Amino acid sequence: MAQNIDLLFVNPSLNWRTDRNSKINARIEEGIPNQETPHIGISYLLAVAKKAGLRSRYIDMATDCFSVEQLLAYAAEAKPVLIGLTAFTIQIRSAAVVAESIKREFPDIKICVGGPHAIALPQETLKEFPSFDFVICGEGEEVLSEIFNSLGREEALSKLSNVVTRSTNKISISPIADLDALPFPSWEEFDLSKYPGTYPHRTRLELPLVTGRGCPYRCVFCCRSLGSQIHHRSVLSVIAEIERDIKDFGCTSIAFLDETFLIDLRWVNEFFKVFTERGLNDKITWSCSTRVSNLSLELLERMKEAGCYYIFFGMESADDQTLKMIKKNITVEQIRKAVQWTKQVGILPVGAFIIGLPGDTEERALKAIRLAEELDLYSVTFPIAVPFPGTELRQLALEGEYGMKIISDNWDHYGKQDPGVLESEDLPWSKRKELQRFAYQRNPKKKITDYMQRIGLNRSSN
Repeated sequence: MAQNIDLLFVNPSLNWRTDRNSKINARIEEGIPNQETPHIGISYLLAVAKKAGLRSRYIDMATDCFSVEQLLAYAAEAKPVLIGLTAFTIQIRSAAVVAESIKREFPDIKICVGGPHAIALPQETLKEFPSFDFVICGEGEEVLSEIFNSLGREEALSKLSNVVTRSTNKISISPIADLDALPFPSWEEFDLSKYPGTYPHRTRLELPLVTGRGCPYRCVFCCRSLGSQIHHRSVLSVIAEIERDIKDFGCTSIAFLDETFLIDLRWVNEFFKVFTERGLNDKITWSCSTRVSNLSLELLERMKEAGCYYIFFGMESADDQTLKMIKKNITVEQIRKAVQWTKQVGILPVGAFIIGLPGDTEERALKAIRLAEELDLYSVTFPIAVPFPGTELRQLALEGEYGMKIISDNWDHYGKQDPGVLESEDLPWSKRKELQRFAYQRNPKKKITDYMQRIGLNRSSN
């Protein structure tokens, strides 16, 4: 019998077999994980709940192999007071179906939804999906206890920051200013053996970590769900979490999930100094995402010395005019230099180019495909541009700018590899899909050992 709980967090799935297989199929190569990581946002909420004395559990339906019927059976035993669902846009309908099934069986259980879609469209989400009682439209950690204490009192809930109910008149967003005050993520609440990793760490255990939240850049295709202002943790807080992860969980690799890890060079230099002084570079490897414009050969050498083995670059386009148009504020020359330097110091470079950005043409897309071949990255992906809610791209498409047109508002189609939701006069959707297929033909998946040997990296480079 399940123990009664106060809070149940759920990552929804209507077909766990299909969703799990999709993750496995997205791997760079067999046995090498890719984006199969425990949910860091939920892990923070679990830690906050525990600190507040609330009994909680997390069910990742795809990873835990939970059907809707099994979730209902668990709810019948555990009797949660509140169920919180998390959802990207492509998951929001699934979350609503799960919520509707719960409401049908247990009408007294309160259900909320958070995540990027709810943050971008809080009121619209409540209007579209009646099975949600309220929406979390920002960071939830600081208001979690207040939410729980306000359940059943619509007026009280509607006045909370980062919460939207059907009676909310004015949305109030309050970002967390002091991230150091948050408890470390509760990885003890996860079966970590089910999460092989975000990146190809090839070690015993990789855990995700964030050093800050928010992104100040204005790329038109990004919704910046955590805000446009950076809130950094202190270096010592991050170091303490890494040491905790090593000691308590046997962590051997860290995936930094910051949208732009190298945004504050003063912070980064201090971090590398403390990190190496404490010998952490001899205990773990690590990976990150960053902009090509934030790099230098000297910085990459420091990163390598500190244990970095892998960097993801959002390259987006091989055309300087397009890069300017989408407000990426990088150049093709910076892309070339960043990849060259990354290989030179012995770090694995990976990246992505987006097909169908504003003003994109077939020739510009082909330039990206050719540049990817020239760069010879370990892995490169070619997502098709998606007008996600909350992005400038969506607004431009709604206004018909650059000949763009949204052809579907079915949220189930809002995935990056085969969406069929946006086209333009220069690039109809069928042509976008054709170019994507061609891009992957010209840039096939590589074996990591073969790639490292070919570009002069040995096993120790990981």
